[in-house]
Amino acid sequence: MAVLALRTADWVAEVRQRARAAVDGRLVSSRRSLTQLTEMAFALRGRGQGAWLAERVDGVLRDLPLSGLEPLLAARDRRTRRAAYRAATAGGLLSVRRLITAAMKDDDLPIRSLCARGAVQVATGPAELRGLLVSRTALVRAEALQAVTAVGDLGAAEAALPDRHPLVRAIAQAALRRGGADPAEFYRLGARREAPAPGVIAGLGETGGVEDAGLVRRWLVHPRSRGRVEAVRALRRLGVTRSAELVPLMRDESGAVTRQVVAALRHDLPALDPEMLEALLRPGNAPHVRFAGYRLLVAGNAWQRLVTNLRLIDDPNDRLRGSARADLTAWLNRQAATTYHGPSRDRAAELDKLIERARPILGEDKVRLLRFHAGLPHQAAL
Repeated sequence: MAVLALRTADWVAEVRQRARAAVDGRLVSSRRSLTQLTEMAFALRGRGQGAWLAERVDGVLRDLPLSGLEPLLAARDRRTRRAAYRAATAGGLLSVRRLITAAMKDDDLPIRSLCARGAVQVATGPAELRGLLVSRTALVRAEALQAVTAVGDLGAAEAALPDRHPLVRAIAQAALRRGGADPAEFYRLGARREAPAPGVIAGLGETGGVEDAGLVRRWLVHPRSRGRVEAVRALRRLGVTRSAELVPLMRDESGAVTRQVVAALRHDLPALDPEMLEALLRPGNAPHVRFAGYRLLVAGNAWQRLVTNLRLIDDPNDRLRGSARADLTAWLNRQAATTYHGPSRDRAAELDKLIERARPILGEDKVRLLRFHAGLPHQAAL
C-alpha cells in the first residue's frame, strides 16, 4: 500500500494515473487501506505531484462517520490525527467532553488548539470549559478564558492575570478593563508580596507606569530566574532601565537573564566600561556570561568589534569562536566599505598584532582586506 501511495506522485503521468485509480477504489472500499494510506498521503503532500492523495484523503475523511474516523483519531502519526480531528470537529462529531480531553492530553499542539476551539464552539455554557483554564498549553487557556470572560466571569479573568503567557494575560487584562477594573492595581498588590509569580512582574510592566519602576526593581534579585527575566523585561517596557543596576546581572547564573540584560544595555553602550565587558570574556567565566560580554563588545564601534572578534578567533569555546569568525566575515562583506573613520594609534597597533596572529586562520585575502580597511600597511606573509 505504501508503494502504491508513492506511485500516485510518480513523475510519469501514466504511472500516476494507474496508481490513483487503484487508490481510489481502496479508499472507498477499505477502512484499513484508508488508515494505511492517510499517513503516506500527508508525508507526500510536499512533493511535486503529492498534493492529489492528501486532498483525496481529506475529502474522504470529511464524509466519514465517527466510527470510520476512530482509528485515525488514535493514530500515532500526528498529521493523520490532525486531519481526523479537523474532519471530526468540522462535522460536529465529537462531544464536549472528548474535545476537552484531547485539548488537555494530546501531545500535539495543533490538535490541542483545534480541540479547544471546537469545545468552545459546542459548549452549552462556560462551566464546561473551566477545566481548560489549567491546560499546559497557552493557546488552550486563551481560548477557554476568552469564552469564559465573554459572559462576564471576572473571577476567571483575575485568576489568569499572573499567567506565564502574555496572550492569556492580555485577555484577562482586557476582560477586567471591560468590567471597569484596573489590572495594574492587582499587579501592584501582587508585586508587594514576597517572591511574586513572574507573571505578576510581567503584568505590571504591561499595565503599569513609570511610577511602578521601584516595585519592579526590587525583583531584579527574584529567587527564580524567570522572575529576574521578567523584571528586566518590565523595566525595559516601562522605559526606566539603568545600566548601573543591570550590570551586576551580567554574571547571573541564568543565560535567559543575561540575554535580557544584553537587550536592555545595548541602548546604553556609551555608559558601559569596556574593561568590565572584557572581563566578562575571561575563560574562567560561564559560557553564557562570556557570550553576553561578547554581544555588547561587538555592538560598539567598528574597531572594538574587530579587536574583540580577532581575540576570540581561536577561542576554545565553539560558540564564541564561530560567532567571532562569522562576524568578521559579515563586517568585511557588509560594513567595512562604509566605515569612514580609522582606528586610534593604539587601537591600530593592537589590530596589527591581532591580524598577524590570525593570519593562518583568516587566510591572505581576509588579512589583506582587514589591513586595508584599518589603514595598516600591507605586510606579506613570512
